[in-house]
Amino acid sequence: MSRIVPSSPVERTARIGTTLRARVALLLTTLLAVLVMPSTSQAEVVLYPPADSWYTAPADIATLAPGTVIRSRSVTLRTAPTVKMPFTAYQVLYRTTNRAGQPIATAASIILPNNKRFAADPKLVSYQTAYDGLSPNCQPSYTLRRGSVALQGAETLLMTTILNRGWTIVTADYEGPDNNWGVAETTAKGVLDGIRAAESFQPAGLVKGKDTPVGMVGYSGGGNATGWANEWATSYAPELNLVGAAYGGVGTRLQRVVSALNGQLFAGIAFAGIFGVTSGYPEVDMKQYLNKQGLQVMKELRSPHYSCITDFVFKYAFQKFRDLVKGDARDLLTRPQFLQIAADNTLGRFPTKAPIYWYQTYFDQMNGYWHAREVANKYCAEGQQVYFETSYKEEHAMQAFSRPQRAYDWLSQRFGERPMKTNCDVIK
Repeated sequence: MSRIVPSSPVERTARIGTTLRARVALLLTTLLAVLVMPSTSQAEVVLYPPADSWYTAPADIATLAPGTVIRSRSVTLRTAPTVKMPFTAYQVLYRTTNRAGQPIATAASIILPNNKRFAADPKLVSYQTAYDGLSPNCQPSYTLRRGSVALQGAETLLMTTILNRGWTIVTADYEGPDNNWGVAETTAKGVLDGIRAAESFQPAGLVKGKDTPVGMVGYSGGGNATGWANEWATSYAPELNLVGAAYGGVGTRLQRVVSALNGQLFAGIAFAGIFGVTSGYPEVDMKQYLNKQGLQVMKELRSPHYSCITDFVFKYAFQKFRDLVKGDARDLLTRPQFLQIAADNTLGRFPTKAPIYWYQTYFDQMNGYWHAREVANKYCAEGQQVYFETSYKEEHAMQAFSRPQRAYDWLSQRFGERPMKTNCDVIK
C-alpha cells in the first residue's frame, strides 16, 4: 500500500512537482470544460435569502435542541448558472447558537452520492467552503443553487471527488444569518449543528445517526471553520463520531493575518476580516471609530456587490486600515478590547476531538505558517494525533487545489480505521 504522505521535507519537495501539477491541471481542465459546456437548462429563480421566507426562524426556536431540523426542501445545486451538479441534494434549516448565546437558524446543503453500494455503511463529510463573506449573497445555500460564485463553483469540483468516493456531504452556512465571518464560536457551532441536522435528516440515509463516521474538511476560511469545529466538538458535541479533520491554508491569528495583508495587494481581506469578526460582538460599534472613507468601505463590504471574497480581494489593494479610522482611533486594533476579540477567535484555545491532517504552505500570504506549526505542536502536546505537512512549492491559492486529494486519501484511511502516522516529533 502506498503512503498517503511523504516522510520528509526532502521527499516532499522531490515528489511534489509532477503529482500536484497533474492534479491542479485536472481540476482546472475539468472546471474549464464545465464552464464552456453547452447549456441544457436555464437556471431556476432563486430568491435572495432575506426575501425567502424559508430562512425565517420560528418563534419558538429557543425551545428546540441545537441541530434540530426546522424545515427542509429538495434543491438543485450548480457549478455554474446553467450547469447542474448531477447529485440529489436537499437543504435543511436548523437551530444553532451564536457567540452571544442566542438561538439562531441557519441552513445547510446535504448532497448524496450516486453510488448506492455504500448505503448500508454510510460516511459523512462536513465540507466547509471558503465562502468568506459579509452578506447573504455569499452564503453557500444561496450561491450553490445559483452557481453564481466562481470560487464555490470550483469547490463543487472538489465536492464531486468526495461524492464519487461514495461519501455524503453536508456543507453549512456556518457564519449564521448575520454573516459573522471569523467568529470562532458561531462558526464552530454552525458546523457541528449542521452535522447533527444531517444525521437526523431521514432522506440523507445516515442510518447510524450520531454513530455515523464523520470527517471534516476545509481550506482557507473553510480550514479555520474546520479547525474551530474540531476544538469546540469536545465540549459542545461530544456525541459526534468525528474520525478526522483535514484542513489547510489556515490563518490562525487575526492580528498576523491583518498585519500581513494590510497595505498589500490583498488588503481587502484584512478589512473584511476586521468587520466580519467584530460583527459577532454587538457591544462593539465600529462606526464610531471610522472616518468617512472607512464608513464607505464598511458599507461596500456589507453590500451584495462587494461582500464576497471574490469581490473584495483586490478592490482595496495597497490601502491601509489606519486610513479608514479617525485620528484618535489609529491604535484601535491594539486596544485591550480588540486584542481580546482576536484572542477569542484564534486556533489552539481548546483540545481537539478528532485526529488532524494539516497542510500549510511555507509561502502563505496570510503569514500563518509558523503559528500554524505552533498550534499543531500544542495539539501534539495535548495527546492528539497530528500530521502536519509543509509545502515549499506553492502559495495559498495553488495549494487550495493541489492538496485536498491527499487530504481525502488520508480521510479514507480514517474511515477505514487504519493506524495513523503522525509527525509530532518532526514539527517540534
